[in-house]
Amino acid sequence: MKIIEIDEELYQYIASHTQSIGESASDILRRLLNLPSLSISSVALDLSDKTENIDRSLPLRQETAPIYSESAVNQQTEEITTQQVQVVERSEPDVSKKSDISDLMILLETPEFKQESKAVVRFLTILSGLYKSNNNDFTQAISSENVQGRTRVYFAQDEQTLLDAGNHTKPKQIPDSPHWVITNNNSGRKMIMLEGVMREMGFDEKTIDYVKNAFVADN
Repeated sequence: MKIIEIDEELYQYIASHTQSIGESASDILRRLLNLPSLSISSVALDLSDKTENIDRSLPLRQETAPIYSESAVNQQTEEITTQQVQVVERSEPDVSKKSDISDLMILLETPEFKQESKAVVRFLTILSGLYKSNNNDFTQAISSENVQGRTRVYFAQDEQTLLDAGNHTKPKQIPDSPHWVITNNNSGRKMIMLEGVMREMGFDEKTIDYVKNAFVADN
C-alpha cells in the first residue's frame, strides 16, 4: 500500500465523486481517469472527514497494474476537473439520469444530524436529501403504490390532501421540496416509508441500510 499527500481542494473533489457507500479513493480515481477497475479490496474513502480537520492522507492499494507517479495522477485529475467545470458552464446537468447522494451522506455524518433527538426531524431531513439527490425519481417514487399506504395517503402535493385523508395526520412539508408527508406514525413506519422511497428510486441495499441506520441511531 502506498500513501500520498493531497491538498484539501483535491480531497473534496475526490469525495464529491463518490457513487456508492464503501467506494475507495483508489476506485474513484481509477473511474475518473478511465482506468480499469481491480477486484483487489481497498480502503474506503471516509466521507465523515469532510466535516473535520484531520489528516488528508489517502491510503491507496498496491496494484499489479502499471504504476502511475503522484505528479502524473494529480496532473490528469486536474485536467479532468477543468473539463468537467467547462461542461457544467455550458449546460445544466441532467439529474434525472443519475442519483447523486454524496451530499446526503455527508449530511448524515454531521454533528447536527447525529445529535438531533427528534425522529420526525431526522425523517424530514432524509426525505429532503433524497429529493435533492434526484427530484424526478423522488417524485415518481412517492407516487408508487409500493410507497403509499394501502388505506392511507402518505405523500401529497399539498397539505389539504393529507388532512382529508385521515384524522390527526400531522402533515409536514418536506424541506426544500413541493411535497408533503404525514408524520403522525411511529418511527418503525417512518423507516418503512424511507426504505420504500429509496427502493423505488433504485438505491442498492447497502445504501438503504446505511440511511436506515442513520435514521434510528441514538433514537
